[in-house]
Amino acid sequence: MAASTTPAPVRKFGGTLVHFVRDAYGSIEVVDAFGVRTLHFGTPARQSAMCLQEPDRVELPYVRAMLSALLFQPEPSGVLLLGLGGGSLAKALFQHFPACRIDVVERRGEVVEVAHRFFGLPVHPRLSITVGDAGTFVKEAGRLAAYDLILADLFDGEGMASPVAEESFYFGCASALRPAGVFGINLWGSQTAPCNRALEMMRRAFGGPTFRLAVPARGNLIGFSLASEPKRAVLEAMERRARRLEARLGIEFGRFLRVLKASGRVFP
Repeated sequence: MAASTTPAPVRKFGGTLVHFVRDAYGSIEVVDAFGVRTLHFGTPARQSAMCLQEPDRVELPYVRAMLSALLFQPEPSGVLLLGLGGGSLAKALFQHFPACRIDVVERRGEVVEVAHRFFGLPVHPRLSITVGDAGTFVKEAGRLAAYDLILADLFDGEGMASPVAEESFYFGCASALRPAGVFGINLWGSQTAPCNRALEMMRRAFGGPTFRLAVPARGNLIGFSLASEPKRAVLEAMERRARRLEARLGIEFGRFLRVLKASGRVFP
């Protein structure tokens, strides 16, 4: 009788392929390498990452940088996340803000399944996920003005997804924010012209200032816009707020605040 053999693990993007599926938009791969699980959309670019030993830690620097929106709005009660990936933003906000309602829009149902199955995204009444188009969703949500934070991470296998280039998308997001709300978006900094166009559309759409946070030693550029002009007291309290948030979430908010101040876009 021949001895049974175990198939050799499939190697992909420098690690072991844990899961592969293809949908109408392309490939979705989950890869484990050196204790970190990553999500890919057919290219080596990491769409999400999770440390297997510390699954609640926010692994990717650009995701930590996006959470700098909390420096302006430290106790959100309603959050809209556009783009799910592995769910890093959703998990962090769900864990650290137990009174917060989180709505997520993700166009790929298979990505939602992967986030739950492989990245520990919880199933809970406070966390609502809609499978659909982000641009369409914000047009409807704009009638409610229900969110303190809107964070957009809209990428596909080819780069920044189409809503990033549409002015109506930013006006829709602006309408969906509460008066003290904050909008943040992950942009790919090496694509200079699309980034500049996105920031200009943000400046036109939102009532408050728009500024940028270049993620240190990474290609990501995070754009932020405020729904209204911040009060001086809010700006003056930001260093204390950064220290409190850093202790609470384990994220380098003090460093991000220094980068924001150096940008000269918002601070007096």
